[in-house]
Amino acid sequence: MQADPRVLVGFDTADDAGVFRVSDDRAIVLTVDIITPIVDDARTFGQVAATNAVSDVYAMGGRPLAALNICCFSPKLPATVYQELLGGANEVALASGCPIVGGHTIKDEEIKFGLAVVGEVHPDKILRNCDAVVGDSLILNKPLGTAALATAFKRGELAESDPAYATMVASMTLSNGPAATIARDFGVNAMTDVTGFGLSGHGLEMAQGSGVTLRFEYDALPLLDRAVELLGQGHTCGGGNANQKRTQGKVTFERELLEEQGHLLHDPQTSGPLMISLPSDQAAKAVRALRAAGYDQATVVGSVATKGEFPLIIW
Repeated sequence: MQADPRVLVGFDTADDAGVFRVSDDRAIVLTVDIITPIVDDARTFGQVAATNAVSDVYAMGGRPLAALNICCFSPKLPATVYQELLGGANEVALASGCPIVGGHTIKDEEIKFGLAVVGEVHPDKILRNCDAVVGDSLILNKPLGTAALATAFKRGELAESDPAYATMVASMTLSNGPAATIARDFGVNAMTDVTGFGLSGHGLEMAQGSGVTLRFEYDALPLLDRAVELLGQGHTCGGGNANQKRTQGKVTFERELLEEQGHLLHDPQTSGPLMISLPSDQAAKAVRALRAAGYDQATVVGSVATKGEFPLIIW
């Protein structure tokens, strides 16, 4: 627990952002996210990094207000690379109503970039990852598999000309803002941003924080094209292996999966989907609204059950 009563959300349940009360009807949402390049094009990388960072505010039910750049840069690269990177991030930030008002840079051999984002939310309307209700349906609004494709791309096994690459970029640059609004419209109880800990890790946080068990239907999971295929070819990453170890003994399977299908559950996501827990009688309508808003693969992927021996069940 946080010692200061103004801290409404801290790190107790590994939520997506911190929330700090400034008045009876206003709270500030605070988050920071920085990543290494996931694509070669600098402007696209800036767009992905900004979309990824701003998503944490949406996951808390908040509205982004302003942001700061955080950039680790290599002096070996021309200034035009950073102009493109910052330009891409600025496009996303302005589209989110979240102007970038400054930032900080540091020399580094490897480029790293992200944003510190400030948002706002009414204290009574904060969305947490720990409020899932037994009987809820679970929805993902975007597909899984970004690390599988990005790892294959970095190894030269996925070309930029491959349609799967374009689909990955389109998903990573698709804002979760409209999805968060739709989730609230249909009575969302809990929500989280599926990013670096993968579906298994963020699902575990929601299950443990809410005191429930989450049941995921594997065949219902929305996937990026070629994700499972590339995992089967060995394009896993260190983050995925760490996620698997972190959730070991906390997941049970009611069906057999191929090894690469299992890896998909732990695949770290960059600018991934929201996991939305809402009343089951609203799920079909919410999915229709999400698809109408441009989330073509939005779907119900599971349900919330009474707490059992395992926090996560895959069936």
